[in-house]
Order: sequence, then C-alpha cells, then structure tokens
Amino acid sequence: MKGKKLTHKERITKLEEDKSYRRAIFKELCDHVAKGFSLDCFAPLGDDSIKVYLKAYPEEFIQEELINALREGKESWEAIGRRQATGDCLGNSRSWWLNMAHRYKWSDRINVEAEHKGSIAVNIVDYATHKASKNTQQGT
Repeated sequence: MKGKKLTHKERITKLEEDKSYRRAIFKELCDHVAKGFSLDCFAPLGDDSIKVYLKAYPEEFIQEELINALREGKESWEAIGRRQATGDCLGNSRSWWLNMAHRYKWSDRINVEAEHKGSIAVNIVDYATHKASKNTQQGT
C-alpha cells in the first residue's frame, strides 16, 4: 500500500478499527499469493496474524478468496513447468522442481509404511554348509 509506512503497532490498531483498511490489506495479500509468492513472505502480516484475521473478520478476510488466490499462484508455478516441458520457456527445470517440492510438498518417492500385528514364523535355511547330510552321502 502507498503512503506513510506504519509501525507494527499502528498497523494492528488500524486493522482492528478500519474495515476498509482490512479489506485493502486482504486484497494486497490475495494479489501477493496469486503472483505465486507464499503467505509467509507477505510483509504486512505474518502467518499467525492472517489466521487470526480470517477468523476475527470473515467479512473482509474471506477465506474462499484467499484459497482461490493460492490456487492461482500454484497454477502460475505449474504453468512455468508446462512451458519448460514444451520448450516454450527456457529455465532450470531442476530449480523449478525443487521449488515445487518445497512449496507444494511434491515428491518423486512414495512413502509406504506397513505395520504387522501378530506373530511371524521364521525358518532359517543355511545354504553355506559344505558338508552333505548323512542321507545324501549314503545314497538314500
């Protein structure tokens, strides 16, 4: 937003008192994430403050609008990968992949966890013994 830069305390007071300011900050937040930037690098508000304002002021901090803006930001990042894959965009695909993996928890591995309850019977067979059993030596 343009104008005098507010201190943290002034911003909090203004957010609590001024509905139009809350709406302006929220619009700025949605524009920020729609461009592909993350919530935690939004300078005017921190993650925790955003969550508090979403609950405290649902008329100005509209959760569905924020979700749509986040989706738009993800789409812009995916579009970069698509353009790189088709050759329409030059770039470092590994850098893009790492960005997506960290930003959106992408993975190229499947994590499988298995748990077994009960007992398991184990038979141990030793094939390393060089001596033949007595039955084999006698030809029976």
